Amino acid sequence: MRAAAKKTQFDFRAEKYKSPSGILLNSRTVVEKKDFVSTGILSYAEGDIIEIEITDFTKFQLGDQVKLTVYSPGGVYVFDSTLVARHDGSLIVINPPSMQKHFAEKREHPRIQVLQDGRVRTLAGGGNNEEHVAETALVINNISLSGVGFTIKEEFPLIKTMHVELEMDLGTPISCTAEIMRKEPGENGVYYGARYVELLDQKANSLRAFVLKKQVENYFTRKKDEDFKRKFK
Repeated sequence: MRAAAKKTQFDFRAEKYKSPSGILLNSRTVVEKKDFVSTGILSYAEGDIIEIEITDFTKFQLGDQVKLTVYSPGGVYVFDSTLVARHDGSLIVINPPSMQKHFAEKREHPRIQVLQDGRVRTLAGGGNNEEHVAETALVINNISLSGVGFTIKEEFPLIKTMHVELEMDLGTPISCTAEIMRKEPGENGVYYGARYVELLDQKANSLRAFVLKKQVENYFTRKKDEDFKRKFK
């Protein structure tokens, strides 16, 4: 079986000191790029993204390679990252997989709400004799780096623990083998939850890029809504 994802390309330098409390939100964070350094506050961390509130946000551009030094009660953590979004007063950078375990306040592999098309195929046989025996359309409701939730409108022979082949339209087609983990009636059909069993490295990279993009979009939408509600309280 192929690995579900490539090894991270990010450089995890060193933890100068660590404790069980790990990295906490509201920690002072130094952001450094070539010829410029500024200090902000780590305000948000979920899945693959980190937000740093910083007054000098206009000095940074999308795609900048940055070094972060986080001064947390759990220790001092230094790691490299990439700027993927910029908002009024804050920067969004990638949270490298090697660092995610150190965040005390986090959700690992958060499910991202989406509305994407796809198809599911059941499999028969095993090994080299595996063949498709049934196929139907599905609607993807949520997705993460470890699994996917989808709805099928019509009757379809899926049960828990069954292995199926999924084809997901995420801007680019992504195919994988998945195991059905959950089945329950839904508003528009039957809802299924599945975990990835086999996903080619190249497809895993495309999936990661899609999830990261949606995480950033959803975060800024939620933040905009919260700001609007505060203004009109």
